[in-house]
Amino acid sequence: MSRSKKVLWLIPILWGLSGCMGPELPGTQEGVFVVWKTPVMRYADQGFLYREPSRVRLEVYASGQAVMKLSVTPEQVCNGALCMDKKSFNLRFLSPEYPPELLDHLLKGEPIFGGENLVRKDHGFTQRIEKEGRYRIVYTVLNGSVAFRDTINQIVIEIKPQG
Repeated sequence: MSRSKKVLWLIPILWGLSGCMGPELPGTQEGVFVVWKTPVMRYADQGFLYREPSRVRLEVYASGQAVMKLSVTPEQVCNGALCMDKKSFNLRFLSPEYPPELLDHLLKGEPIFGGENLVRKDHGFTQRIEKEGRYRIVYTVLNGSVAFRDTINQIVIEIKPQG
């Protein structure tokens, strides 16, 4: 086989291999301490928060084992291998009163409920949101830490960067 035929034969192989390995997707990974208390899920341990263009993932570890793996995309939330639409996730794990995009905004440290009652601070913001008998929320994002508390639904979600 001539040298030019060998080179032409290698090009598709190398191109295919580079596609499999592909460039790393832009995103961030940070070590976090997570407190997650809801009526059906309770965790308080170290973990990782991954922010990627198409999804956000939160993993919590205990004794070196992943005990909680949440992945949020624009379409759904996956809790381990169990995937469901966001409204169903809220119904099962949080509160049916919450908007579907709530968890996505919490994990990204963004305002919730369309920015309702938003009070900006030097390095973040606070929101106090209440609907009589449905939820009473205090949500604070400050210096990269997220604290979400709903006293009516007994939900606490805190994510604090480590390091």
